[in-house]
Amino acid sequence: MSLAAPLAAAALVFLAGSAAGQYSPFMGLGEGDGHTILVVSPAGVCTLTNEAVHPRKSLELQVNSWKRYSARSEGVGPDDEEPAVEPAKAARKPLTDVELAAGLREMFQQQSETGEDTGMKVETVEVMTNNVRVVTSRTFASLQELLSQNPYTWGPGGLAFDDARLALDTNRNLSLTFTPNQNTARYAKTLGRQWKAAKMKFDWKLVLPGKILSSGLPGTEGNTTWLSVDSEKPETIEAAVKLAGLPLVITAEPGGLKLDEPLESKKLAQTAWRQRKAEPDLPITEATAGYLAEPVGLTLSTVHLFAEGEKYFKGRPDAMMYGLGSTGTVISAKLFPPKGREIRSVSGVKVKAAKDDQGRPIPGIAESGDNNEESDAEFRSFDAGGAEKGGARIELHLSLPAPDAKTIESVDAEAVAITIGGWKEMALTNVQADAKKEIDLGEVLPGAKLTVNKIGGRKPQRTVDATLTGPKAVSQLEVKVKMSSRRGGQSSANDRRPSKTTGNQTTRHLTIQSYEFEMGEAANTGPLTLLVRYPQDVKRERVPFKLTALDLL
Repeated sequence: MSLAAPLAAAALVFLAGSAAGQYSPFMGLGEGDGHTILVVSPAGVCTLTNEAVHPRKSLELQVNSWKRYSARSEGVGPDDEEPAVEPAKAARKPLTDVELAAGLREMFQQQSETGEDTGMKVETVEVMTNNVRVVTSRTFASLQELLSQNPYTWGPGGLAFDDARLALDTNRNLSLTFTPNQNTARYAKTLGRQWKAAKMKFDWKLVLPGKILSSGLPGTEGNTTWLSVDSEKPETIEAAVKLAGLPLVITAEPGGLKLDEPLESKKLAQTAWRQRKAEPDLPITEATAGYLAEPVGLTLSTVHLFAEGEKYFKGRPDAMMYGLGSTGTVISAKLFPPKGREIRSVSGVKVKAAKDDQGRPIPGIAESGDNNEESDAEFRSFDAGGAEKGGARIELHLSLPAPDAKTIESVDAEAVAITIGGWKEMALTNVQADAKKEIDLGEVLPGAKLTVNKIGGRKPQRTVDATLTGPKAVSQLEVKVKMSSRRGGQSSANDRRPSKTTGNQTTRHLTIQSYEFEMGEAANTGPLTLLVRYPQDVKRERVPFKLTALDLL
């Protein structure tokens, strides 16, 4: 089997780098031009603009694929108003200039509404005979909002920075420091060869309010500093490769920009993640008695490279995609709450100590990472289909034990659990879609209202598009579809984008999906009933637990 095709694809994904990320799927992918500029105003407002020129055929394929996916996700089919379209025929049909431009705008708009690119605007779509030029922009109201995004999405293109920190130095000048991914340096030379072979060019520019005093980037003039890569200009590739794997520091005069405290991307991203997850703002207390933990499974992963394989993968930036960095031990376990309580979520799973049967320590992989109570590794126990209300499944990550170890004798760990003592519930019967009608949810939360914008889907599956408004506590409301079939089913709700709070009013946009196990005409034939519930007696506790005698043989 030839690996050429997947390796080439992996290289292109890596090239997308920070200038692309979720912000633009086009920047740096194959042949084409990409230009990204980040402008910071003296008031701290940040505008990220991306311009990309790419082959028309590739974008037509993306739009057609997106249309088919959207139709399936919304349940368009024989039971709905729109006729089904055979995917193969839809993919072969050429799009007109107007259809392609409209499709790209709609695709970007949906990306903005359903992902983390809220506020992204399509400024220009220029369709030409062989190429398409797309200009998009996104505005961040503050530096905090910008840095709450992973720098991979807004930082210097292609260099894969993991973290960014903005602070005032001892001279009261602005200092922006990008921290690279620890694996970037070893792949620098290979990265340069791939840039050259890709027949592409891109640039990333940063415009600050004050004059640039020093910059690790190749270009600087006035209050602008930049990185440019052109596959036909070896000197630009050499300059970029020298930056790979090294911290990048940019210092500039404040230019009227005020900074009350240092801003660090990872910490801000963790805080933003918690807000998107709508977790209650509760202090962490020490756990009460009654928690239990039991192991469920254990997986050991190791990789052996034969001589030719080791030579082939040496220095490849895509090696991780083939499992070459996934060695270690994963322990699956369940954490059970005290009697009478229900686990809503578990985060911050942390290994404190582990040892094998000979008393030798086994390091936890998380010791070199960010495994704390703000971690985004989380289990949500709310299953609207009424599934298990007992243990929350969690994972513990360790290094590989010694080859002669027979057991992992003990693992001391801890996690942060949010538990609920009960729910206040109400049922909404015979629900109809009406974007102008607000349903009062005061029975479970005073001031909360629900609007059902759209009900769609094919049997036995339903999708409900709804909006929740009310006080800040509306973020804790959970909505599900009540199953009508004898065999039951499953229902779940997801926020299409982060909730927004203006004054005392919070707005959430939900997609509620359900699937009934009853097949045929018996499924989903009755009126739609929604169940709305609000948690009572909520606790956020740090739970220590121990697992013992995990057999390795």
